[in-house]
Amino acid sequence: MASNINTTDIDAEYPVAGQDNDSQGFRDNFSTIKENFIQAKTEIEALQDTTAKVDSDNDFNGNVIRDASLESVTEEVNVIAGVNSQIDINFTNGHYQSVQVVADVTLRFALWPDELKVGKIRLLVRGDGTERTINWTTEAGGTIKYDPNFPAPFTVTSITDPTVVDFWTDDGGQVVYAEYIGQFTS
Repeated sequence: MASNINTTDIDAEYPVAGQDNDSQGFRDNFSTIKENFIQAKTEIEALQDTTAKVDSDNDFNGNVIRDASLESVTEEVNVIAGVNSQIDINFTNGHYQSVQVVADVTLRFALWPDELKVGKIRLLVRGDGTERTINWTTEAGGTIKYDPNFPAPFTVTSITDPTVVDFWTDDGGQVVYAEYIGQFTS
């Protein structure tokens, strides 16, 4: 963003020492300085409103971050506990979600990103000590395509040994791919 602050119209040689100076030169300089302060205020406010901050959360509103090198980056965990009826697993709640089911339930994937953007969710699923069956669906009647190792029916029991599954789409959730990663035990 190029600045519109005008420094060339300020007469740095004015007033001239040792002579009677016309007050118009003072007025011209002060007018230019005032306009520059107004412009600077506008530009600073735009920067405050539209740039990334290191001391607060940032929402890039779908803008592309390109040619970046990431180091020591983490992902938030969205924890959903005590699920006893159908719920939505929303993409907008993050890429890594942990669900504990306490009944047979349907988990519905929702709020995927737009077509031609890949949305991925890794889901840790735990039970409550009793075998629970989970059915999967996606919003707007989309199709779920399962990898050959995906269990049918899908059941969980353990509170401490989670089962991990990955889901992703590149067409806004019309087709969601499901990959069974496995149950992790000690």
